[in-house]
Amino acid sequence: MMHEEQYQRTNGNSVAEKVDDRRWVGGKTGLEERGWSWIDPHVHILPPRRMRGLVRWVRKFTPGFPVREDIGPEEIVAELRRSGVPLFFNLVFPLWEEETEDLNRFNRDLCAKIPEAVPFGSLHIETPDKERETRRCIEEYGFLGMKLHPYAQRFPAFGDEMRPMFRVLNEHRRPLLVHTGFDVFYGMYMDLERMERVIREYPDMQVVAVHSLFPRFRLAYRLLKEYDNFWLDMSNSISCMRMYEELKAKSDPLPSMAESLEVEEVDENYPWFRRLFEDFSHRILYGTDFPVGFGYHPALWMDLHHFGFGERVERDLLWGAVVNLLKKCGFAHLVPDFMGRGKA
Repeated sequence: MMHEEQYQRTNGNSVAEKVDDRRWVGGKTGLEERGWSWIDPHVHILPPRRMRGLVRWVRKFTPGFPVREDIGPEEIVAELRRSGVPLFFNLVFPLWEEETEDLNRFNRDLCAKIPEAVPFGSLHIETPDKERETRRCIEEYGFLGMKLHPYAQRFPAFGDEMRPMFRVLNEHRRPLLVHTGFDVFYGMYMDLERMERVIREYPDMQVVAVHSLFPRFRLAYRLLKEYDNFWLDMSNSISCMRMYEELKAKSDPLPSMAESLEVEEVDENYPWFRRLFEDFSHRILYGTDFPVGFGYHPALWMDLHHFGFGERVERDLLWGAVVNLLKKCGFAHLVPDFMGRGKA
């Protein structure tokens, strides 16, 4: 059985030697001047105890992290609205089996009160009837899909034990969001061959690699090319790649924080990072891990804009790819307009 304190003991190294408070200033992103909005596919609104534990964990490797431990749903939603986010995916995941059903009910009840919120469910490897709980989430609660965080949950996301969940998601053509990448930071590693086997064997289940296998962008490119049901979510990866570029431009030798960025691996994968957006931006989402990512939406928008990908790519990452995913999964009715009036 795994408890909150085990989650907090994740073997992470600091990726920020000090916090720039300006990154946690909310408000408008400036996208409204283009007539654009940002659909955020990666938000965490959790029960109070879990929210406190998550913020404490982030503070362990981000000294001075300014988000309060008692931040609540109302404040998180208010910030999202201030930044003009018309729709977001709310992601939960149980750290031990006993909280699975309660956490899924929490997300059902929470999102029922928030017009912009799209709930995802989750399982634990010890959930005794994974098919039943997945069907409850998809068929009874009306969730869009399921989310796993194998590093925090401490079990393999693509093991045979999870096949009952895969079968239900495949049957309903729904997405599975899975944390991938940042292996050195977490001190854990994913069986990528097993992941590819699952992608291949369940072609109607849409597999979204959260954090985009950072920094294994060459592999991400190949998987996007070979499998139509494979997607990326660039949460945190965009910010880390900006940090990488700035470190390489200014520092020799690199500071200690660079270890967590896997700089040598990024060097090898850098050309493929660029190629991802040239060829597959229509299947690349840009989530934020809000409110515990690398900043609030104005700063994270500037991280994306830093790369100069151009309007087509920026539009795809900010909403186009999410719209494509929603439509592929039969949820076109959730697609919002982009004038801030909520769901169509």
